[in-house]
Amino acid sequence: MSPRVPPVYHLYSHCDLVKEGRFKVAAFSETACTASEFEEKHRHDFYEIIWLKNGEGVHQIDLQEHPYSGSVVFILSPGQIHRIHQTKPSDGYVVKFLPSVFHTEMDFANYILDTCLFDEQSACPVIPIPSTLHHSLEDVFLNLTHEFRNPETDSDNMVSSYLKILITHINRSKRHKLKDAMVSHDPAYALFRSFKLAIEKHYRHEHSVQFYAEQLNTQARTLNSLSRKYAIRSAGELIQDRILLEAQRSIYHDYRTIKEICFDLGFEDPAYFTRFFKKHTGLSPQQFKEERVMGKVV
Repeated sequence: MSPRVPPVYHLYSHCDLVKEGRFKVAAFSETACTASEFEEKHRHDFYEIIWLKNGEGVHQIDLQEHPYSGSVVFILSPGQIHRIHQTKPSDGYVVKFLPSVFHTEMDFANYILDTCLFDEQSACPVIPIPSTLHHSLEDVFLNLTHEFRNPETDSDNMVSSYLKILITHINRSKRHKLKDAMVSHDPAYALFRSFKLAIEKHYRHEHSVQFYAEQLNTQARTLNSLSRKYAIRSAGELIQDRILLEAQRSIYHDYRTIKEICFDLGFEDPAYFTRFFKKHTGLSPQQFKEERVMGKVV
């Protein structure tokens, strides 16, 4: 009998509240919107930050078990398989968000890619949070909760700002732990990180793995090997993921035509762009615009 494939949960899975949006924040509780954290091993299609202020347990992430106690933060990327087993109940918060919550490429690069905070192989799966930081994190989560419950027309700007503050606080704590643990530098991971940053710089015009291999003075097969090791994706899939993210963000946020967005992302044929987009989302660009932007489907 083959093992069951872990389910993939979406941003508003397990929620009575259904709304259009790119982020969600809730209390950490088995009876709240965050109930999925305690269920069978599963994946998400969004980024996630979990702050447990107390309690004890084990967090299974991919193939590893990570015991925790006291105040800790967990960082999860799309696609990771995880489940939390509590041995002593915890209080805390969970914030979930899609990359498009950041309106600019620069913000996404600075706070998600360049920090490497969300990388699966970050060598820091459990980030201890000192008591001196509790008040600051509590303020940020309360502000995020306010924006989630009382959205205004400019709510996205506020959410993006609070997320950047939250990520900066957590990244500082992570750096302190890594410094204390004297984590050695991994040349293979450094090359993978350089590949991701190169994608961020060139993805609008360069879609081939060979281009990035030449930029980094390595082989395409090396980038594929590193990508599968650190992201469980091929190098080509990582490039496609970034193009697709920007396509979705552009269709959602700006007023250009789909043809203009197509050309801006390096596609010479709008029909090919439409096939690419539909293959990965199940919707044509026009359908995506109608359902997500014009509000025909919540």
